[in-house]
Order: sequence, then structure tokens, then C-alpha cells
Amino acid sequence: MRRFVALSILTIILIALLVILLFRVGLSILRFLIYVGLVLLCIYLGYQGLIWLLDFFQINSGFLPHFQFNN
Repeated sequence: MRRFVALSILTIILIALLVILLFRVGLSILRFLIYVGLVLLCIYLGYQGLIWLLDFFQINSGFLPHFQFNN
């Protein structure tokens, strides 16, 4: 009986350590994905701002690709 209790406590401790490790790894992956998303958002907003400025000042923006989404 004592062996089962010791094994059970050891199992609980190992599961807790595994959960903590997975939580930290998950947080670092989530932090990386948020960082990549923010970088892509900044690039996209900068591109849209450049197109808007060129259009506002009526500068030919034929050298830039324009993305059209057909609904």
C-alpha cells in the first residue's frame, strides 16, 4: 500500500511539472505568434498608408501591386 501511495505522489508531481513545462512552452509559442502577427500588421498598415499617400498626392503608383478581393 505504501508503495502505491509513493508512486501516486510521484506521478502527481511529474504531471504537475509536465503541465508547468507545457504551459511555459505554450506561452512562448503564443508570444512568438503575437509578435509575428504584429509585425505583419505593421507591414500591411505601412503598405496601405503608402498607397493612400500616393493616391492622395496623385502620384502614379503603378509600380506597386494592388490587391483586389472579389466578393
